Formats: sequence, structure tokens, C-alpha cells
Amino acid sequence: MTSTLKKFGTTASAMGLLAAGVTFGLAPSAQAAAGPSGCSAYVSHTNDHVAVGWCSSGNGTWNVQAYCGGPGGARGPYKGTPGYRTRGVEKAATLNCGSSGYPYNMKVVDKKA
Repeated sequence: MTSTLKKFGTTASAMGLLAAGVTFGLAPSAQAAAGPSGCSAYVSHTNDHVAVGWCSSGNGTWNVQAYCGGPGGARGPYKGTPGYRTRGVEKAATLNCGSSGYPYNMKVVDKKA
């Protein structure tokens, strides 16, 4: 009986990891194409749990919006900290989904000149 339970537990764990890998493997590439012209949203190059919103030209403010998905399911949409560009100073908008969340369906929103 113990052997059967171990096999079932191992199979269930492997299936769960496979499903999580498929879900999270698609998350970074599931970027939204919609948004203001000259702006893009993407997963951070240094932290897979952070969404980044960037506008490449013009002065003003903007924000990044994304859903956060993890083992507990999907949550959101959430907005991060605003980004800006003014008088030669610029900062990207960021949204941290936490250690167990991964951003997806990201887009730049609320762009103001």
C-alpha cells in the first residue's frame, strides 16, 4: 500500500510541476501588444517576478499594469509604481508580483504628458 501511495504522490507531484512549468514558461512571452505608442511592457531582465513599463520618448508619467499568476492562481490586474521622464531624469514603471507570482498580460497605462 505504501508503494502505491508513493507512486501516486510522485505522479501527482510530477504532473503539478509540469503544469506549473507550462504556465510559467508562457508567462514572460504573454505580453500585451496594446498600449500607448512608443511604450512597452516586459518582464524584468534581472527578476522574473517584476513587470517593467517603459516609454522611449517624451516627457511625462506612465504606469505598468499586469496580472500576477502563481501557485494560488491568477490575481489582478494590478498597477505598479509610476514611471516618469522629466528634465533628463527618467525612471521605469515597475510592478513586483512577489516571490511566488509571475507577471503576465502586461501593458503600459495612464500615460500623461
